[in-house]
Amino acid sequence: MTASDANLLEYTPVASIPGIVDEAREASNSRMAHSYEFRMTQLRGLQRLVEDNADALSAAIAKDLGQGPIYAEAFELNLAVGHARHAQSNLRGWMATRRKPTPFPVNLNIPVHSELSPNPRGVALILTPWNLPVQMSLNPLVNALAAGNVCVLKMSERSVHCTRLLTQLLTSGEYVDRRAVRVINGGADAATALLAQRWDAIMYTGGGKVGRIVAEAAAKNLTPVLLELGGKNPAFVTRNADIKSAAMRLAWGKISGNAGQMCICPDYVLVEEAVKEEFVAELCSYMDQMYPVSSYASRDGGRGDVGRMISVEHARRVVGLVDFTSKTIYGGKHHDVEDRFVAPTIVEAATDSTVMKEEIFGPILAIVTKPNLDSAIGFVNQHYTSKQEHPLVLYIFSRSKDEQRRIMESVPSGTCGINEVLKQSANYHMPFGGVGASGMNAYYGKSGFDFFSHYRGTLAGSNFSTWKWDPSVWMVHPPYTPNKLRAFRLVSKVPVLLGRIRAIVPFAKVALPIGFLLACGVSNNLMDAVLELNLKTVLRWLSPKI
Repeated sequence: MTASDANLLEYTPVASIPGIVDEAREASNSRMAHSYEFRMTQLRGLQRLVEDNADALSAAIAKDLGQGPIYAEAFELNLAVGHARHAQSNLRGWMATRRKPTPFPVNLNIPVHSELSPNPRGVALILTPWNLPVQMSLNPLVNALAAGNVCVLKMSERSVHCTRLLTQLLTSGEYVDRRAVRVINGGADAATALLAQRWDAIMYTGGGKVGRIVAEAAAKNLTPVLLELGGKNPAFVTRNADIKSAAMRLAWGKISGNAGQMCICPDYVLVEEAVKEEFVAELCSYMDQMYPVSSYASRDGGRGDVGRMISVEHARRVVGLVDFTSKTIYGGKHHDVEDRFVAPTIVEAATDSTVMKEEIFGPILAIVTKPNLDSAIGFVNQHYTSKQEHPLVLYIFSRSKDEQRRIMESVPSGTCGINEVLKQSANYHMPFGGVGASGMNAYYGKSGFDFFSHYRGTLAGSNFSTWKWDPSVWMVHPPYTPNKLRAFRLVSKVPVLLGRIRAIVPFAKVALPIGFLLACGVSNNLMDAVLELNLKTVLRWLSPKI
């Protein structure tokens, strides 16, 4: 975003925010968003919004982040449509009430049954970031609307072109009901005013500093909150890795991942000393192949397949991370801060390097060399895990299943990618979210539906007996006598006995046929009786043995 872009977005008057929230509350209380048909209409509308306006959205992404149409399709539009389609395909099942077992002594009052049903939370506040302005705005809407909520959405004012276009589309009434989605635009003052209101659920995607502010505001009203934050995502490259594959994927994931401006990008690489030289050589080679210097200034004024930083200030911050505390081993010579361009750069870093003290969030990849895997794991545990600074994503490059297991057991993370980068976070069949400093709770698909729903448990009885000798009346209601206590203890053993019987059923399924075959081998009469289905023969065979 440049200074001239700031005037493109019309801000919502802060004084009007309480009234907008009250209107959203009225819409939620009317239950207009609860029906299956209404939810499906909104989900289809979100899908059409992307499909009908793909070119305009792609152009807006290019203006904000300098990314080309392939990036826009692969990382933004396709994923947003995929989430909407997935929700439509599964909505009826997600909404279904599920029967649950009723244990003793609760089930004493037979007939009785228990069930679990998802209910909309109510009014949801969704605060979205600038780095993936389309899918990170629409995907939470898919989850919240699928769950039957009314949403108030505030997108980032920094991705001004995408926010402006999405505001127009979401408030046009052509794609989603205006009562179900309300858009607030503005800066920090608008966000502060929103957080001062009472919500039924809050979702925030962004940095940890603001995430703590959001969590504190949510705690004042005991509001459930989903925080999708970030962190320094490590990539382990062990001596058992396919070095060329690891180098190619890490180069792609760091640079093509929005020039490193994704919370799922690899932040630094922990490479074993034995393969360090080979890995660095391959990494530099793939950087040259995929992002040659000649592509940094393309004819259309873009920056090739690298893209731009969101702002001059952000570009200046990223460039400033590389100083005398680290050694540049690739790139770093073609930055143009005023044009928001930071060239792909690889640095060799140490524990106290500036680049290791915060999330990079740019096209700079730090390499930390360690003598062995144990040392690499210890580095993460000492400097991050012990401080609860768990990464959002853990990357592992190794062909050894044992090494993969050791790293996963030793380093907590929100998600994990093994011998791949970025792709694990594109799978809407799995939950996406952080742990510790990288976030709390998760969304995507059913997980997002679950967060924006309250699951209400219900027990329904149909035994209206008041007869004093009915066990459910006699045992449950006073007076409580020693006889009742003995009866209660006796009946309480029934579930234990049933559990033991259930435990031997798998064994019995195998043992009984084997025993039967052995018995048939001892007595031909038994086999004949079975084959003839002759009850008299069976009784004749059994009578001498009884």
